Amino acid sequence: MSQKPKVAILTAGGLAPCLSSAVGGLIERYSELAPELEIIGYLGGYKGLLLGQSVPVTAEVRANAKVLHKHGGSPIKNSRVKLTNIADCIKRGLVKEGQDPLQVAAERLTTDGITILHTVGGDDTNTTAADLATYLAKHGYKLTVVGLPKTIDNDVFPIRQSLGAWTAAEQSAIYFENIVNEHSANPRMLIVHEVMGRNCGWLTAYTAKVYRDRLRHPDFLPASTWRAPTKTSTPCTCPKCSSISRRRPNACAR
Repeated sequence: MSQKPKVAILTAGGLAPCLSSAVGGLIERYSELAPELEIIGYLGGYKGLLLGQSVPVTAEVRANAKVLHKHGGSPIKNSRVKLTNIADCIKRGLVKEGQDPLQVAAERLTTDGITILHTVGGDDTNTTAADLATYLAKHGYKLTVVGLPKTIDNDVFPIRQSLGAWTAAEQSAIYFENIVNEHSANPRMLIVHEVMGRNCGWLTAYTAKVYRDRLRHPDFLPASTWRAPTKTSTPCTCPKCSSISRRRPNACAR
């Protein structure tokens, strides 16, 4: 008898402005296509998986999942735990001495009856997920792993857009736009805007592009608004010029 499908979601690895929205999108899509499937979220990425800490995706959560697109962070928390780093897992108290974190995680997935695991993370996150799938397959347990690559560096070939990349560039451009405007208040200022990039310069380049695009539609006062007024002579107030003065201020008929 085949096992009833059950979905688990976890977010792990470094921060990126996409985790909350990715979780919300997965919940929305499952609710649309397979509302009968049970969904849980492991709290704190692989840390929650090792400790068996999870939360159910209730009917109320499904009905309000769209709210997650408006927020950063992750509703199911995040961690940078790496299952292949046994010493670190022991030091954190996630596994006991002599235990293999991969085995502990696999046993938890088996106990929870998970058949589909969505991992929202980077290289380590999705490599670990593949290791888990391989381990479980060797022990006769079928697990489908669906990795959602997220990185603000946008360096996952051949994916055109990794989760979090475009938003990071957009927000970085907006931040620079706000900071560079401080020059109007303090012209004797040097501003250095450092943009992260590991082995890829995409984020820096696209941040600059977004900034330049935003400059094409500025919303400023006309340049003449703040010009210093020109010096003019005092208007004549003699009776002979009064009628002309009313029509032509600062003019005199004499």
